[in-house]
Amino acid sequence: MLQKNFLKITLISAASLLVLSGCTLNLSGLGKKIPASPAGNQGVLSETIEQALAKQSQVKKFSNYDELAAFLAENPAANSYSGGIRALTVSSGMDIGSEVMKNESATGAVQDLGLGAGVSTPSAAPSATTPAGMTGASSDYSKTNIQVQGVDEADIIKTDGKYIYTLSQNSVFIVSAYPAESAEILAKIEFKSRPTDMFINGDRLVVFGSDDLIYKTEMYTSFRRQNPYTFLKIFDISDRKNPKQIRDLDFEGNYQDSRLIGDNIYFITNNYNYYYVAGEPVIPRLLENGAVLPEKCAGNVKCFAPSVYYFNFPYSAYNFTTITVVNSQDASKPVKGEVYLLSGGQNMYVSQKNIYITYTKYISEYQLEMNVFKEMIFSRLSDSDQKMIGEIDAAKNYILSPDEKAQKINMIIERYAASLGTDEQKKLEDDLQAALKKKYEDISKEMEKTVIHKIAIKGDQVEYQASGEVTGNVLNQFSMDEDNGYFRIATTKNRTWLPYYFGIESATDTENAKLDSYSNIYVLDGGLKVVGKIENLEPGERIYSARFMQNRAYLVTFQQTDPLFVIDLSNPANPKVLGKLKMPGYSSYLHPYNNKLLIGLGKNTETNQYGGVITKGLKLSLYDVSNVSDPKEVDTYSFSDETSNSIALNDHKAFLFSAEKNLLVIPYTTNGSGPIVTPMPMMEKVSAGSAGSGSTGVSAPTVEKISVYRPVYRQFFSGAAVFKITEKGFELKGKISHPEISTDSVQDCWWGYCYYDNNILRSLFISDTLYTFSNNYLKANKIDDLKEIKSLELKKEKAGQPSDIEIIN
Repeated sequence: MLQKNFLKITLISAASLLVLSGCTLNLSGLGKKIPASPAGNQGVLSETIEQALAKQSQVKKFSNYDELAAFLAENPAANSYSGGIRALTVSSGMDIGSEVMKNESATGAVQDLGLGAGVSTPSAAPSATTPAGMTGASSDYSKTNIQVQGVDEADIIKTDGKYIYTLSQNSVFIVSAYPAESAEILAKIEFKSRPTDMFINGDRLVVFGSDDLIYKTEMYTSFRRQNPYTFLKIFDISDRKNPKQIRDLDFEGNYQDSRLIGDNIYFITNNYNYYYVAGEPVIPRLLENGAVLPEKCAGNVKCFAPSVYYFNFPYSAYNFTTITVVNSQDASKPVKGEVYLLSGGQNMYVSQKNIYITYTKYISEYQLEMNVFKEMIFSRLSDSDQKMIGEIDAAKNYILSPDEKAQKINMIIERYAASLGTDEQKKLEDDLQAALKKKYEDISKEMEKTVIHKIAIKGDQVEYQASGEVTGNVLNQFSMDEDNGYFRIATTKNRTWLPYYFGIESATDTENAKLDSYSNIYVLDGGLKVVGKIENLEPGERIYSARFMQNRAYLVTFQQTDPLFVIDLSNPANPKVLGKLKMPGYSSYLHPYNNKLLIGLGKNTETNQYGGVITKGLKLSLYDVSNVSDPKEVDTYSFSDETSNSIALNDHKAFLFSAEKNLLVIPYTTNGSGPIVTPMPMMEKVSAGSAGSGSTGVSAPTVEKISVYRPVYRQFFSGAAVFKITEKGFELKGKISHPEISTDSVQDCWWGYCYYDNNILRSLFISDTLYTFSNNYLKANKIDDLKEIKSLELKKEKAGQPSDIEIIN
């Protein structure tokens, strides 16, 4: 029976979640025509779901900033949360190092909080060029583990074969590192605002992070739109002992991602919940040397006047995504770029020619219900109710938001439903449930889609190219690739939970299967039109890792076992699954060994008595994919401690591999299974006196010494595991650790991860020396026998209280 409260809950939920989907509803073709909304106004009923979804991928360009200001004024965002398209963003908008990001697991172990940047996780390519004329540098050194040859990614440590540049909390250290025996710290650049990453490009050091100082300036207090800011500073390091700052930029917004190609830095920032204030710059501000650059360019004055692109649908919140191009060598060159009015940024892939920005859009399950309710009920309403709905729909968005329109229309429909008799309600209930199932089956692939924006880059030029969309959402940057003009992408369509499948009568197995998760591979042409696809891979599972290599894709999906798929992409119009290997556990990261072998880093798993999955310790796998129809696991190495963990699972830059040196290094930690009870200093406990004694009738207070205990969960090991790796498998050479973590060790949180001071975060090599880096130390060991050569302590003492930065020689 269609109870009134059932209908009421459904419609109210629909109204409250309608805004999250960014879509409008439709009652067209129902026998009675709805009055049309005024031209340019987006009514709740004016278009189909399919039409509304299509508009979310069709880009437009504002002709000037006045037009942008008018758009923002006439289309106020409906709420203050993530956008009209619910976005899965890795960029949280949170200040790096803020207290809210600091967390510790129940065991006191270092924990990945999952608050990393929009791009989460890697093939090796040069990260820097050795400056001409540098003496004593080795040409044999490791580069940052990146995804695309020639497209460098920022990191917390870099080397050019002679010097190592490390970012430890608020300081950048420049170290003369080779030869290791004479390694020494040459200079320290100390920041008051927390730097997060850096690039090295010849004699230029680029450092950027969240600008915490700007909030205290008189200029910032005059801004009526007070958003976070990201700093970017460039240093001339031709004299490594005396670095000199040559450029100082501040971007309004939170850092999302960046790449360095040649001399150009492509820098992406986001402004979530952006709001327009009359009299303020309509685009995100760019400051140089503490002054706001004007958005009107005249004469030789430096300015910042990017084009702005948008989508003509009702935004629930605004996210200004700004792509800027900064020349790393010439500080006199202007900053160029473009701004995109999106609803959220999810992941980014960058080739040498294009930037691809993706986000996920959804149809709310409740909106799907709302759509069907209205399709079936509108024609049954009285003329007066239909007229009322038409007038509500015709109201401009700054008078009634789409959410408010939906709520008012819901009240009319609810009133109609309450007027029905018992038999009529039962029939309507049955009709609605059948229509909902049919509607879902018709548009199930539209429920969750990844929107892709292609932006061409060449030198300092940025130009929007095309948009496209595919079913499902993207795991990380390695789920995307560009090859010979084609864009390849792997997605997971997550399970859909629809109440009408499980409410009145249980779903059949066939119906249940239609709601299950599955994975896909899509190939798109240069205009981002789908030309080839494989859909519905491994129903019930989702992608845990992906890697594209030339004409193949490798996918790991997981539920209880780990299927490794080998997929042929040599014919873009006809991708094919060539082979599949199932084994216990899963790989979170895949890395090419050569064209025949693939390395996987992940976790062991086992099933419990209830059929659930228990995640255990770290696992390395070496896959032989030379016979594509029959991939094999050549060798595995499982860490004996079930609590073993590694930041390389989610951060590919922590993964060091060299086939030429037969070298594989990963940071890892293991934790104890129980607490060690540690006494704190003795404390005095004062008890109040009791009545009935003494001259005042109250006894004197009593004082007793008590011990206070706290449980401390010790890390049994924190360091790096060093392997010899060959085509036959793995051999553990040994472990390197920095001084042991104690109860006094300081925990440091940045970029969504928490570590202790002595956790090894990165490793690299120069010639035959392996260097490991933690917040406190840079240690050098021989690669062949891991014998320690030297350990440099990265001093944290401040030489003074700089207003911005201080260079300490």
